[in-house]
Amino acid sequence: MAGYVLGIDAGTESIRTGIYDETGKSMGFGVSENKNIHRHPGWGEQNPDQWNRSLIESVQSALRSSGIDPREVKGIGVDATACTVVMLDKNGKPLRDAIMWMDIRAAGEAREIAASGDPALKYVGFGNVSAEWFPCKVLWVKRNEPDIYKNAAVIFEHSDWVTYRLTGEITGNINTTTVRWFYNGREGGRPVSLYDKIGLDDIGEKLPGRIVKLGEVAGGLSGEMAECTGLPAGIPVAGGGADAFVGVVGVNALKPGKLALITGSSQLHIGLSDKELHAPGLFGSFPDAIVPGAQVVEAGQISTGSIMKWFMTNFINADIAGRAAARGISLYDIMNEEAAALPAGSEGLVVLEHWQGNRTPWVDPDSRGVIRGLTLKHGPAHIFRAIMEGVVYGTQVILDRMEEHFAIDEIITCGGATKSGLWMQIHADVTGKPILIPENQDAVSLGAGILGAVGAGFYPDMVTAAAAMVRTGRTVTPNREQTEKYKEYVRQYEATYQNLKDESGRLVATLR
Repeated sequence: MAGYVLGIDAGTESIRTGIYDETGKSMGFGVSENKNIHRHPGWGEQNPDQWNRSLIESVQSALRSSGIDPREVKGIGVDATACTVVMLDKNGKPLRDAIMWMDIRAAGEAREIAASGDPALKYVGFGNVSAEWFPCKVLWVKRNEPDIYKNAAVIFEHSDWVTYRLTGEITGNINTTTVRWFYNGREGGRPVSLYDKIGLDDIGEKLPGRIVKLGEVAGGLSGEMAECTGLPAGIPVAGGGADAFVGVVGVNALKPGKLALITGSSQLHIGLSDKELHAPGLFGSFPDAIVPGAQVVEAGQISTGSIMKWFMTNFINADIAGRAAARGISLYDIMNEEAAALPAGSEGLVVLEHWQGNRTPWVDPDSRGVIRGLTLKHGPAHIFRAIMEGVVYGTQVILDRMEEHFAIDEIITCGGATKSGLWMQIHADVTGKPILIPENQDAVSLGAGILGAVGAGFYPDMVTAAAAMVRTGRTVTPNREQTEKYKEYVRQYEATYQNLKDESGRLVATLR
């Protein structure tokens, strides 16, 4: 037995640690919750000190549940949310709460960066820049919290912070620096001209000097963290990246033609291409951001699973809760049952899932959520289903843009949405493509574990490791009649955005 690896997935709602053997079999799992802070509409923050507690708790819990000897752990891989910006002082202490990936306060800065015309903007097809991205948020802090910026000795990402806490090493990673910082390892690295143009000419001394590849050893587990977690010191910690991109590894979508659909609070769509391409409404292509030598194309939706949680938290009545309790099933289970009994289209409802703006293809932080077509007949199950459908309409618009440039033969998905058979069938029906669901649905954590296996020397590279450690569980096939019916709803979805975008922007401006 070669031993075991840890995959640490630092997500939005929790930090999750999985323990895997060299075949990808799950041996144990630990989860510790995170706490979100929303001080203003469109803002989102988390406290790194709270992360630290959750990180330790999740590792300890995973070890307890596995029953393995900690000395048999031979490697650790990590991932985390992106773009979540962390600022440390000269002593390595956080200067402020981390600005989360979902935070869109830097919309003004994003517009300025897009207007700079710098060649680095090819990553966004010379279109709009997302307010979520790293330079936008850093520029906002420099302008609005100048003392914080001045005193920041290190500015990096959530995933880099996890690596730092585990090893004590200050590093950046090739994934998030490329896909969120406009870094290009083939063209000199950091985009100096862009940062100079936007007023971040002094940021170079604050950024990590060392950039590590996915699976490359960033350092050994520190004595401090070994004592906190119960693991032996010195275990190699492999360089990780953004959770969704590490999820691509965890579902083994590492060849052209396969699209990884990573679901959760948000939803990402990531594919690999043999050729470089740049187009408005898509992000990338990003060179070497996952697999060396391959180009990565990305799109995404900011609010997906988070809208389902919002609806369930705020609008489920006592009658529904009582019926679920009487049957001993969850609220989600009973809502899925009732929504499945409704026809495609939820009897005329169209949801625009822009609760936190639009990431792609419109890159519009000022767009907002819409529930359209309500009548007195519609009840909670209609809205529940319509939210599911609206999310997938957004996905279909993205797939249409992608397939203008490269073919998508199948979609491999993972994350919370896969727990709903209804939602997976809606994905298949709207897109008209088979949906492959891996056996291990903690695919992001498994992806981190695969990186840990490479760092531990179990496998020579990610492609080999993923082939050995990932297995398909089931496939959802599309209903062609439903696909045809949904085409009109996708058109209505697009029209809803186009007809409301200007007024939405005007209203949001009054709230700033």
